[in-house]
Amino acid sequence: MLCAGCTSAPPVPTPPPVIVYNACPKVSPCPMPGSDPLTNGDLSADIRQLEHALKSCAIQVDTVKQCQDEIDAKAQQSAKSLN
Repeated sequence: MLCAGCTSAPPVPTPPPVIVYNACPKVSPCPMPGSDPLTNGDLSADIRQLEHALKSCAIQVDTVKQCQDEIDAKAQQSAKSLN
């Protein structure tokens, strides 16, 4: 039973949802070169090719990781500003 002078409390406002768009570059497979060395020179060349492929893959991973870290930091700042 409500008294005549009582009203229900207004609804608690809820903050709008925070939309975070993931604009990080897509990851592509990192192909590893095949190998069939016949001489020590071939083996050395294969090692250089493999090292180059691994460096290229690591650059891609580092780029995406940095992008994700930046997005996470922005999302945390947005969440803190809502509280």
